[in-house]
Amino acid sequence: MSGVIHKTAGKELELAAKALGPIKVGEAVITPAFNLSAKYVVHTVCPRYIDGQRGERELLAEAYRSALNFYDEVPNVRSISFVSMGTGVYRWPLELAAEIAIKELAQSKFEVTMMCVIDEATRTIYQRACGKLEI
Repeated sequence: MSGVIHKTAGKELELAAKALGPIKVGEAVITPAFNLSAKYVVHTVCPRYIDGQRGERELLAEAYRSALNFYDEVPNVRSISFVSMGTGVYRWPLELAAEIAIKELAQSKFEVTMMCVIDEATRTIYQRACGKLEI
């Protein structure tokens, strides 16, 4: 999904992000959105999933928290959208990644917080994670 975002935004997005890097796993930076129909793009690095025993869960949670922390820095922004971080080439089990994402996104101060998914099966897993959330 991030490839589509970068392609649509134009080469300026990648250049702007590279100028702010490198960033560590769990950290986030923000750039203008250029050709996207958004004001900003938050870039974060999530960890690769190895075996779940190397601090991966906390680092993925931190990636979401770092992105959400831009709330106080972006005036007049009401919403934020996420992709299912880590569930592609970083090999996160979708159910585990969804549970971590939903738990962190529930803490969002944005008026609207969205998770954008690629297919119906992924949507179902994220909805199931929402049902497990204890608030």
